Amino acid sequence: MYIKQILAKKDRRVLSVEPETLVMDVVKFMTKYDIGSVIILGEGKLKGIFTERDVLHLSAELGLDLFKKSVSEVMTTSITTMTPEDDVDELLSIMLKKRIRHMPILENDTLIGIISIGDAVKAKIEKTEEENKNLKQYMYSENGFI
Repeated sequence: MYIKQILAKKDRRVLSVEPETLVMDVVKFMTKYDIGSVIILGEGKLKGIFTERDVLHLSAELGLDLFKKSVSEVMTTSITTMTPEDDVDELLSIMLKKRIRHMPILENDTLIGIISIGDAVKAKIEKTEEENKNLKQYMYSENGFI
């Protein structure tokens, strides 16, 4: 199973903000759209990601000063990305090893989507259930062995 198969089933719209956006406004944006991360785009290119975890950790470190900073000052800039042609098993492996909850998907250096760990797990479960159903149908058919 490939990432492109997950992307085909989801809303491809990626919500993003500009690097100069204040963290307070980013948090409001994330709350409004009920999202766990937001992509930071500058000049149409992926510049960073800011997540719920960032809010939690940085709030403990910086207190209320965090909310007065621009998101470019505190966003994660060393971002792991994948492509639509990458395998979902590889995606899950990387997400688990690096403790990533949201993976930006790039095609020719252009952001085309974001996959959450929930999206990936759901897709794997659906695929496994479909395979299980097909195997049961075969086993109980004329050509099957039961």
